[in-house]
Amino acid sequence: MRRLIAVIVVLAVLGFGTSRALDWWNFNVNTPVSTTSHSVTFHVDPGETPTQIGNDLFNLHLIRSTVAFDLYTRLTDAGPKFQAGAFPLNTNMSLSQIVTALQHGRPDEKTITFPEGFPLWYQGQLVDQKKLGAITGAEYLKAAKEPALASTYRFLPSGAGGDFPFEGYLFPDTYLVDPSAGAAGLVHAQLDQFDTVFSADWRAQIAQSTAARPKQDIRSVVILASMVDREANNKTASDRGNVCSVYYNRLRVNMTLGVDATLLYALHRLSPEPTAAELKLDSPYNSRTHAGLPPTPISNPGKEALAACINPPVTSYLFYFTDKQGTTHFETNQADFEADQKKYGVSGS
Repeated sequence: MRRLIAVIVVLAVLGFGTSRALDWWNFNVNTPVSTTSHSVTFHVDPGETPTQIGNDLFNLHLIRSTVAFDLYTRLTDAGPKFQAGAFPLNTNMSLSQIVTALQHGRPDEKTITFPEGFPLWYQGQLVDQKKLGAITGAEYLKAAKEPALASTYRFLPSGAGGDFPFEGYLFPDTYLVDPSAGAAGLVHAQLDQFDTVFSADWRAQIAQSTAARPKQDIRSVVILASMVDREANNKTASDRGNVCSVYYNRLRVNMTLGVDATLLYALHRLSPEPTAAELKLDSPYNSRTHAGLPPTPISNPGKEALAACINPPVTSYLFYFTDKQGTTHFETNQADFEADQKKYGVSGS
């Protein structure tokens, strides 16, 4: 009887160990490091070994375990199939998806990273700078305003005017560019990414008002976020949220937004600040003289700015400025705003 009990105990321990090992394997191979999307351009050099690649992936926080990576590549015989080149990976990809991606590079593909919060004309300049084969900045900008896009992507404003009617929706991220797909392929990739980032959950959220903001639509959120990404100097979650709260608070009490970045958009430049004469310009983008939102987004905002305008904090702020050290100050009244400007100085003055 004792021997039987001992055998049962050993089998139970082995079974428990096997179960834990399978859990470890499934977790490391099939569960992404993060549920949040963050693009990472990953480079594989010619002659680099699977072990070196695994270490690089681990150091970039794209996989949890080099042991699991090594075992998986050996079991699937993927190591010899890895290709050299640049690969756009993401923190929400599983180890198995990453291994698959590293086997299917194309030598004629290139990558381009669009930073958050820049207008389309600037993104067109980046396309020229990156020398994406036959794709030029002019072709990219032409593809980005193709009217037929509005019938494919329901979130795009129909009948929008201006030089770039779909400004704001060409999502900033890192993209693998296939020259054979042309400029239209890159534009579609950006719009597809916007559609993914601006999820069904977000769309449900903006359809409901909160204590911090009224009910919104995609267009208004994108316009607000486009201003936040141009104005939030420190690019922190708290700064973005507070800046957007200022906009909501001003709109609520019928104050003009007073965002000079909107006027700069009309002036087709990023800096310097508008001159005294320019501040009198009669333009719908002059948010010092025209109430409400500007007609269109003034940049292509990133995920963090969009999130800040979907879920802003509840504040009483009506003013903000950035001091000479780069710190953003938020105020509830004109007197404190002017006093702190004198005390800390204003960036650029």
